Amino acid sequence: MSATDRLAQLEAIRAQISQITVSDLSLRVPVPPGDDEITRLATTTNQTLSQLDGAVEQLRQFASTTSHELRTPIAGLRTQLEEALLYPDDVDARQTLQTALTTADRLEAIVNDLLLARLRAADPRPPEKIDLGELVTAEVSAQSKSVPMNVHAPAGVEIHGFRMQLIRVLGNLLANAQRHAESSVEVTVEPADDGVAVAVTDDGPGIPLAHRERVFERFVRLDDGHRRDPGGSGLGLAISRDIAHAHHGTLTVEDSPRGARFVLGLPLISGYPTTPAKRTVRA
Repeated sequence: MSATDRLAQLEAIRAQISQITVSDLSLRVPVPPGDDEITRLATTTNQTLSQLDGAVEQLRQFASTTSHELRTPIAGLRTQLEEALLYPDDVDARQTLQTALTTADRLEAIVNDLLLARLRAADPRPPEKIDLGELVTAEVSAQSKSVPMNVHAPAGVEIHGFRMQLIRVLGNLLANAQRHAESSVEVTVEPADDGVAVAVTDDGPGIPLAHRERVFERFVRLDDGHRRDPGGSGLGLAISRDIAHAHHGTLTVEDSPRGARFVLGLPLISGYPTTPAKRTVRA
């Protein structure tokens, strides 16, 4: 191929890129035949554009859903307060204030979770070496407990990660388990197929199989969760799964004889210790 042909190919790629905007990422650059550096450049460019297109579409959907989730309680709050002012003799002022406070709690929870998600995305620090057993034990000890929590978390199980992000995930899982537990919560750190698993299991009503993926969708709250935590944002588990994925891990709901069992899977720095220091805590 002559130098003129190569320049023409590069100019065609440049011209197409110049037409691509954030509002329209559907365009792709022409891929010349062959397997030279220009072909590879065009292929990589199109792959990157596809990833950007998908990410922007997710942001658009998230923004649309978020605006709806914020508008609905705000509109309801305004209606309640306007009725209380217009019809003071017909409206129970105390009940109105209680309902308004619950709505305000939900709005605050949504905003806080959105801010935390933004901070997580902007975290510039490199990951650090973390003893997962120590982290889990510390977080269980820090929780205000409505039911007993039994913890089996061996020391010496090390991962790479972001401490504050993982604390956020553990806090969500532990608080969620306590809300739904009837009498106790079990927390374990144990080996998994490709690393280590943190399992948080309660003895409450559990999650139906059909809803085990829905609970990770943004703003989805099942009836039982809404009843037990009317001020919740519906974002905690969605953000927790995002954090797990950012750590090259998983967050799933697994089968349990009773109650719900959430399992956070994470890769280890090396293999699981053959003789980790055992530690069982009853908190």
